[in-house]
Amino acid sequence: MKSNFILLLSCIAIPVFAQDNGAQSVNKGNEFFKEGKLEAAVTEYDKAVNGPAKYVALVNKGNALYRLKKYEDAIKSYQLASDAANTNNALRSGAFYNTGVVYSNQNKLTESIEAYKNALRLNSNDRNARENLQKALLEQKKQSGGGDDNKEDQQKKPQQSKLKQKQAQNQLDKLEQKERNTQQRISEDKSQYGISNEKDW
Repeated sequence: MKSNFILLLSCIAIPVFAQDNGAQSVNKGNEFFKEGKLEAAVTEYDKAVNGPAKYVALVNKGNALYRLKKYEDAIKSYQLASDAANTNNALRSGAFYNTGVVYSNQNKLTESIEAYKNALRLNSNDRNARENLQKALLEQKKQSGGGDDNKEDQQKKPQQSKLKQKQAQNQLDKLEQKERNTQQRISEDKSQYGISNEKDW
């Protein structure tokens, strides 16, 4: 009976000690990530997805998938982490920020803007999210609203150039008139004082 109890106790203890709470897998995944072994990193992060380090693993997995150019999978991983209400705001904000980066690189500006806004709602001090939000908004303005402004600017430019040509011509005419007046006044002065332009040798 005593040997059965020890055997039963050891069978319970071994899985408890052997069980990975996720932190070890995340650490291994991080090492693989640093070494550039991204597929191995994803595998390690997947092992940690069911433990307490689940959300850290999901964000890190998203980072590895992004580097592997698996953008849609990266977004899914980030969204799983950002949608979790039971994790801290800094991690969720980072997941939203990373989602915004992926969308920006895919030129999906509306989605990236929304992701950056969500990141800022959770962490209003995130300078990177704020800067990227501004860049995305400017780019969106260039692509959508900026196009209409360009058309208006192009219509204004010919009008402005016509005005500038007219103004330049008017100034030229005024200068020519001034010169004629000056020449006339000089010739009148010469004739009045009897000065001639002929050489007196």
